[in-house]
Amino acid sequence: MKSLTIIQETHAGLLAEITTLLEGQGIDVRSVDGYTVGSVAVISLTAEPYRTCFTSLTEAGFKAFVSEQVLIRVENRPGALADISRRLANAQVDIRSIHFVDKKAGSCILALETEDDYKARQVLNKLLV
Repeated sequence: MKSLTIIQETHAGLLAEITTLLEGQGIDVRSVDGYTVGSVAVISLTAEPYRTCFTSLTEAGFKAFVSEQVLIRVENRPGALADISRRLANAQVDIRSIHFVDKKAGSCILALETEDDYKARQVLNKLLV
């Protein structure tokens, strides 16, 4: 799965500008997460079609980049995230970002961005979505 990250000077209405642009292009935003660091906004999203999304954002002047994410399904129980984190750490795979894509009573789908997606997929192969 591809994730887009937008790094932009923050201001009131930034998210509205981004989502209105994407709406106008018929782009389906599947997930969004954001935070600010000082005066800089960092907005991560998944959208389909992602190439159209990336092109629309960059042509509109937004600083955006694409990264690959590994999707896994884990049990929704205490310690499940710790187990995944330890498995990747033991394999010397650094986790750059992680977020919940879907959460239900029995399981969760997590999106991981790692330093080595190939190795992460090998370590977590039975959990891949």
